Amino acid sequence: MAEDFQLGSGDLGPVDTELPPPTRDPFSMSFGPPDRDDPFTVRQDLLQSPETMATVVHAIVRDKYGDEAYGWDPLTVALELKADFAVDPCSEVLDRWNAMQLVMSGDAFFKRIDAFLAVCNAFSSGEPFFGAFDPVTVEEAAWGVAEVGMNRDMLPFAPTIKRYCKLILERDGYGKGDFPPVFDIVFEDNTTLRDVKAGLVSSENGAALKTYLMDNVGDIAKQFDSLKDLKNVDEDLLKKGLVNALRDNKEGGYEPK
Repeated sequence: MAEDFQLGSGDLGPVDTELPPPTRDPFSMSFGPPDRDDPFTVRQDLLQSPETMATVVHAIVRDKYGDEAYGWDPLTVALELKADFAVDPCSEVLDRWNAMQLVMSGDAFFKRIDAFLAVCNAFSSGEPFFGAFDPVTVEEAAWGVAEVGMNRDMLPFAPTIKRYCKLILERDGYGKGDFPPVFDIVFEDNTTLRDVKAGLVSSENGAALKTYLMDNVGDIAKQFDSLKDLKNVDEDLLKKGLVNALRDNKEGGYEPK
């Protein structure tokens, strides 16, 4: 019968059963939840939330990677965000970024009905439906064009997109001379950021549409308010547009952990 193994026997020599004194008091170590106000943690939370608005996603990505990110493929963006922020961005955030890439990288949103619908869907629901024709509501179309106007200079819309917007407005009971002012962004050429702001806040948009638009504006403001290092962006969003507001942001200098 083999001999019973004895602690401290064999070639390894005796084992010191006395534990060395701790180098740090374990009861002084913090194991609590992360600081939800920390800029890095705030970004983690926003990247994982399906409620994060497209303009806020745009601000986070552009603040970190600059204009270069507009040319990256979707997988690269997802991997970079995961590596730099230690989270898996939710699908709605990634889809809103993909839609924002399309908006910022060319004129497809203004010229192609499929791109217009995809962006409006992504900005409202987070689901772009690029592979199928998925109609949008009056509210979704209004918010889509307004949010695009916050992020870049507007271009004239193609006749097919103007006809589509007139169709959904008429189906919702609006008369030809009674369209909500926010849709002037679509029907009038050479609109500016000032026009976007005027259309958003107009009392003539009707109660339901105005509530929908102002709720979304409030969500953007609340999310930017949590990004304390980008607060100036929130203040200047409808004065300068997102890209110029980011460029002129005085606090800046954010570097992730």
